Amino acid sequence: MKCQHCGHEVPEGSAFCNHCGYRMTTNEIPCSYCHELMPATSVFCPHCGKAVDNAMNVARQERPAASPTPAAGTTYNEQRAAQRRANAWQQPAKPVEPEYDDDDDDDDDDDNGAPRSNFNRNLIICIILGALIIGLLSMMKHCNSRENDRDQALADSAAVIADSSQEPVAILSAELSRNQMTDDGANIGCAVRYAGTDPDNPDHIVGVTFNDDVDRPFIKIYQLTREGGGWKTELAQTKYYDGRIINMDNSSLITDAMYVPRAVTMDGKEYLYFAFLNHLKGAGEGGNGRVTLCLYDLEGKKLTPLTYDGKIRSRTDGRQYVYCRGALENTGTSERSFLAQEAANIGAIRVATQDEIDAEEEAKAKEEEEKALAGEENAEAKWDHDNAENMDKLKEGEEVRMKPTQYDKPIINMKEIKDKLENDRYLVFLDTKGSVVGFNKNTRKYFTIYGGKNGAASGISFSGDNNVLIKTSNGSITYDLVHDKAKNAN
Repeated sequence: MKCQHCGHEVPEGSAFCNHCGYRMTTNEIPCSYCHELMPATSVFCPHCGKAVDNAMNVARQERPAASPTPAAGTTYNEQRAAQRRANAWQQPAKPVEPEYDDDDDDDDDDDNGAPRSNFNRNLIICIILGALIIGLLSMMKHCNSRENDRDQALADSAAVIADSSQEPVAILSAELSRNQMTDDGANIGCAVRYAGTDPDNPDHIVGVTFNDDVDRPFIKIYQLTREGGGWKTELAQTKYYDGRIINMDNSSLITDAMYVPRAVTMDGKEYLYFAFLNHLKGAGEGGNGRVTLCLYDLEGKKLTPLTYDGKIRSRTDGRQYVYCRGALENTGTSERSFLAQEAANIGAIRVATQDEIDAEEEAKAKEEEEKALAGEENAEAKWDHDNAENMDKLKEGEEVRMKPTQYDKPIINMKEIKDKLENDRYLVFLDTKGSVVGFNKNTRKYFTIYGGKNGAASGISFSGDNNVLIKTSNGSITYDLVHDKAKNAN
């Protein structure tokens, strides 16, 4: 026996092929010539050698000698009758029906003719072929179940992308779900599609997801490669941002979708450009904020960031931005130079000008100086600092208004008092270091009258109701306690 599926020799009586596992057909039919039983798939009878009609031999291999070519001059009806006799060669002889000259004489008019027998035979052949095909498909399915499962998965993926206009974000979402890669609770931030140029460079999709609802906020970068009717999905990178929130919404970035995200080609390489906010958790107006711009190299799977860090401020429309002095990283590479140029298109970044930086430095130095001079222990140094210009004018003979600072607590060590004056409104003290301090009895405030930097005071006295004469190594000064005015008394 030969297998009908693979053609290998099979032992007689086998139910299945010992080479491919195909189920052998054991049905037998009688030969229409010698009436001996033979396999249903036989082309020639193994007993008489005649060509037979069956499912594997639809085309007749030989015709009976009783079907000669019609002689010239025969009529159409005569030719048709001869054809019917030829088709019915295997049927018992039947009386010849009267023939008519009607033009619409048709095979279907003869209920006992060969055409109807051919129809029945063809119907049986189709049924047998259909059964064989169904059996073959069933066998292949059982023998290749794993391959079938894979094909089904690819078919499911292909159904997702059947519409070529479908957005990359939708494809990324479907593929992450199909591959069970959504258990991290991340949101899809962006996705961009890259058209393939040849079989070695198929279509790609690069997408970014983010999560800021966990203890360790992160972004993940996925690469999808077109593979047959579906996509091969790969997690390319994960980057964590502890203690910060992540926001990839273009409205928060204050930018247009045409700028972020997008595909970029640079130096012959393909990149994904995207950006996001990553402020400190809970940071608001005046808190620390960051905007990070990124270039992801598809081939090298390398992420290049450029971060802008500074104080969070609000625009007139209520949206916030980061006020900074520039990027934290250097911009010496081509990737970071590109990102620095793109930063101008993001409204959530405001880089200070040089004039603004100088003004800030000056204000910062002043703030630090004032902080160093704050407190009762620094009252004398603060007075000398605040009145340095006034003391220069005083030496030139001008009357000046001094700048005293009021304190709630004593600014003089009572153990170091050298001299003391008092009237109904004020107390005036001279200490051993040569500085003069006043006390207002009504407001209960202490204030410095003379710091001693321009020459230590050696003595004090009243020169009127509320005027104090201060003697110094460089001369004498009169100080008006009510109006805080001083003039040279020499």
